[in-house]
Amino acid sequence: MGSGNGAAQMNLLERGLLSKPGSCDEDSGFEDETILFTASFEEMEDNFVKYETPQWVLYSLLLILAWGFGSFMLLYLPVRRYILWKDIQSRKLYVTPNAIVYKYRKPVPVPFQCFGVLKKVKHVLLPSVADVVIEQAQVLFPLN
Repeated sequence: MGSGNGAAQMNLLERGLLSKPGSCDEDSGFEDETILFTASFEEMEDNFVKYETPQWVLYSLLLILAWGFGSFMLLYLPVRRYILWKDIQSRKLYVTPNAIVYKYRKPVPVPFQCFGVLKKVKHVLLPSVADVVIEQAQVLFPLN
């Protein structure tokens, strides 16, 4: 990206991504761009829930010993497992010709369900990723 043309192209891509925040479709990803690769985290959902559950149980046992209100956390455990399951199930990763897009929808915990679902979409431009990879390679293998 040493030339001015590459920098102009990157600015054009950034403006295109920022000017169309509503261009994401719920099911397939994007209306304008073709999706080169799609990934989900469904095969990791069992391990993720199994990892987070003992951590929650240990926190609740510690709070039972310290102040006595960890029992409420133990009662909340099935709801917590459902939220973790929905969280990991909704994560999607898309690779388009111009960007890497990470989308997820996280349900809000039970007392605050009136606020709905937290939706996030993160865009990383591919030229930015390529610049970071090139810089890291130059640090590891200097070309003197």
